[in-house]
Amino acid sequence: MNSEGPIDARQLQIFLSVASKGSLKAAAMELCLTNSAISHSIAKLEETLGVQLFHRASRGLLLTSKGELLYRKAVPVVAQMKRIQTMLRGEEVNERGQLRVAAGYTFVSYLAPDIVTEFNDCFPHPGLRLRAAERDEALRLVTQGQVDAAVMVNPPEEDSDLAHERLFQDEYRLLVGAGQSLAALEAVPVRSLAQKTLIVSRAQSYTVRSLLAQLRRRNVEFRDCFEVGNTATLLEMVKLGQGIALVPDWIFRFERPVSTLALRPLADFHFIRSWAYVFPRWMQPTSRARTFLRLCRQSACRIEPGKVLEFAAA
Repeated sequence: MNSEGPIDARQLQIFLSVASKGSLKAAAMELCLTNSAISHSIAKLEETLGVQLFHRASRGLLLTSKGELLYRKAVPVVAQMKRIQTMLRGEEVNERGQLRVAAGYTFVSYLAPDIVTEFNDCFPHPGLRLRAAERDEALRLVTQGQVDAAVMVNPPEEDSDLAHERLFQDEYRLLVGAGQSLAALEAVPVRSLAQKTLIVSRAQSYTVRSLLAQLRRRNVEFRDCFEVGNTATLLEMVKLGQGIALVPDWIFRFERPVSTLALRPLADFHFIRSWAYVFPRWMQPTSRARTFLRLCRQSACRIEPGKVLEFAAA
């Protein structure tokens, strides 16, 4: 039977558990139900929707294309339902309105301190709970309702469940020791980077993976990719001549300039990121969210992409 009525919320929760666990038994243990109850619920949901949601395979349950679509759409819906239930019970788990935001590590390191200070002046309690997260992790957190918004690079353009407000763009530049031959060039050919040691903060970040993929398409391979964990260590390693780095063009507006480093554009390669404030479409913006976005925009005005930076002596 293909019903036109609403989807049963309990069946939807069971479906999400089965989809994430990959088996009836694991979902039954998570939800404290019997295997037969789980199986019956999935069968009723498939009957109601008139589609098959899972392939029954020897290695477990695999989502069909229709099942994958339902999973993507159901995660934010169930998160919203849980939040409504909590609010109606008067047990707001979000600490009475505290704004939860996930943001990229570079944003947290350089732009967030001033934003948090001003935000807490406006809302001393409950203030802002900010957590650093890579782009893909931030996207997962906001999609699953674990945070209210995210500040990330390259937001998904065609996600019907998420909306975004653009903040600024940045472009990556070559960072080298001032004594290296590449530092003498006004603009560095990208082929000059081949077989050098690249120093990065986090090798598995979305940005580094995207950057390396684009460079490989230009036949640029590095001899080594050296992960150091943070920007401060990256600067020190480049100063010591341990390799080169590719960094956003605005970083040194927040760092003390030194004569031992040089920042140069790439002559024939442009790696540009778009930063945005991302939030669920169904979520009504609160005064806290509007204030945070306004402060993000103010900080974005400090970023001036495309300007070649020169370093004065320390």
